Amino acid sequence: MTNMNASQEPSLAQQNTNLTSLLTLRQQEFGARVARLETYLHSDPENQPLLLDAFTTALHAAFFEKAEQFLKSALSIGVDASAWQFRCTNLYIAQGRYAEAEAILQDLQQHQGKNLAISHNMAFIRFQQVDYEAALAVLDAVIDIEASTAVEEVNELQVLRFRCMHRLLKLDEAVAYAIHLEKIQHLSAEAAGVASLIAVDAGQLDLAANWARLALAIVPEQVEALVANATVALSQKNTEVSRHFLLRALAKNSVDGRILSLLGFTEMYDLKIDQALSYLQSAVVYMPDHIGTHLGLGWLYFIQKDLESAQAEFETALALDHNFSESHGAIAVIAATQNEIEKARLHIELALRLDKANLSAPYAQAILSGEANDAEAIKRLAQRLLKNRFKAS
Repeated sequence: MTNMNASQEPSLAQQNTNLTSLLTLRQQEFGARVARLETYLHSDPENQPLLLDAFTTALHAAFFEKAEQFLKSALSIGVDASAWQFRCTNLYIAQGRYAEAEAILQDLQQHQGKNLAISHNMAFIRFQQVDYEAALAVLDAVIDIEASTAVEEVNELQVLRFRCMHRLLKLDEAVAYAIHLEKIQHLSAEAAGVASLIAVDAGQLDLAANWARLALAIVPEQVEALVANATVALSQKNTEVSRHFLLRALAKNSVDGRILSLLGFTEMYDLKIDQALSYLQSAVVYMPDHIGTHLGLGWLYFIQKDLESAQAEFETALALDHNFSESHGAIAVIAATQNEIEKARLHIELALRLDKANLSAPYAQAILSGEANDAEAIKRLAQRLLKNRFKAS
């Protein structure tokens, strides 16, 4: 692994600029390929392999009008109609035309019966509509076929199944299922990556590390596995390794709140305040309901003596869950700093009643007694907040 010098790390803005440039370059490459294939098709308009290549390339590049043009050409020929109708559902799903895609899928299913590809697309529509229970029910209906099909052919179904279970917080059930699939050698590499992050949230860090390694050995940029590895590393106080994996994950998805939040906590743990602030400010935009991220951001504002912004973040965290002790402790710290002694004592009492191991309440007590040590206390708080489970995103 390459050692990363902190002074050489790209800023968040630089990372986003680099990612945008890379995506633009890929778009241009796809566009040039589509143009070449289109030229070939002018000479040989009924060439099925050429049409398939052109359609697939245009779809991957999000050139939807071109993809639809190639699709119509293929359907007009009348060869392999059902396969092209299925490809039509891929296009419609990419465009968000779910009702049209589902109508075709239902018709195909009526004629073909149980079919893994059809079931995957039907489940994926439900997933995109945030109906994870319905998506999982569709996948469960073909689990018998899935079990008897080669693992490389069921990778997408396994990935989607685990992502549904993750969002439904069926963590223990998902971990047990991944263990079963691994035992019978039927767990795909990409699905292992998704399972690794589920294992993190289930507190099974050894399993998380094992599944992340399995995934990254085959799919080096599998995002959930990168995040799982980073989280395991951070739990071991290895911020350099955590940062390494998170920056790779961020290059794949620059708007993932969980990745940004973990990067913020990684920098926060190393007391790199400016970098941490930048990441956590972005994280709350994409993950506004995560208590730990609001608290982390609040502590960064507190370090910078911006008590108004710190209090706003702490109050947001408290509004999300009045029974989370660290939020009460954080409010107590602000009150103690502003010499609001009664308010500070009230929230200290509430925090310790909810969790005697609370860290911020004793810090508030230390402020009241004049014994506070900002840097070390914040470092311990960062570590504590990381244990607050992330919602799947």
